[in-house]
Amino acid sequence: MAQLFDRVIKVTIKNGAYTGNYSNSQTDGVEIRFEIPFDDDSEPNAGSVYLYNLSKTSLSHIKRGATITVQAGYKADYGVLVIGRVASVHTRMENTTRITKIRYIEGDDYSRIKVTPKMADPAEKYTTGKKKGQSKPQKLQIAFKKGTKGSTIIKRLVDVLDIKLDGNIELVRDKVYKKGYVVTKLILNNLEEVVRDCGSVIYHRRGRLTIRPLKKGKDERFTLNEDTGLLKQPGSFETEDEQGYAVECLLQHRITTASIIQLKSSTANGSYRVVRGKHICDGINTFKTECDVI
Repeated sequence: MAQLFDRVIKVTIKNGAYTGNYSNSQTDGVEIRFEIPFDDDSEPNAGSVYLYNLSKTSLSHIKRGATITVQAGYKADYGVLVIGRVASVHTRMENTTRITKIRYIEGDDYSRIKVTPKMADPAEKYTTGKKKGQSKPQKLQIAFKKGTKGSTIIKRLVDVLDIKLDGNIELVRDKVYKKGYVVTKLILNNLEEVVRDCGSVIYHRRGRLTIRPLKKGKDERFTLNEDTGLLKQPGSFETEDEQGYAVECLLQHRITTASIIQLKSSTANGSYRVVRGKHICDGINTFKTECDVI
């Protein structure tokens, strides 16, 4: 547990040419609090970061749409918890303390991007009649020919949306679309459909999208026990779909969506995959990670 001292929190906000760096090393710097959730569904998570007593100049640069990155851990070991976009900024006074709440959405929002003329297939041309050689009205679609593999469609749509993936695309199977496939309107809906057809899922991991089988995680090569921050013995849980353990430990940046960790305790021992959780900093007394593992 020797490395789990000297807390470090770093928040970076980029808005155009402006970059604001705010840090807290427990003994000095800006007071920072946060709650950063994570899970393995495709919807981006929303979280909150609180910055205390910022100057009016700093506040003037923190706007909706800015990029926010949160890193946390300890002097000898810290890392990225999330990258997202600022959704709202609200500042209030509490006695003489100015508290700024920044609400963010994890990653980039691709859910509203539709097929545009620039993305769509070129317009076909008339082959007969008076309009021969002229362009037909362009269809706002991206069409794939018969026999196209799912991996080809996924790579094209990822490129069209300009998604920077976390890792390589991993599919359970590479479905062949015998009748072809047509993308119209909201592109992300079609991307999610093809990924599902190929047996995999899309989810956010530290602010970046990942495409891989749901049950396949990323081995963090990390063992969680009392010496590395486990705060209490994990309690078991069971639902219709899952059976696992609820874990609570000192804040650990390695734990996030689909992390594979080794758990050693009196109630749970073995290799487990993280399905959901949150990182919490609520003042000097609370600096922890809570998660469910299966």
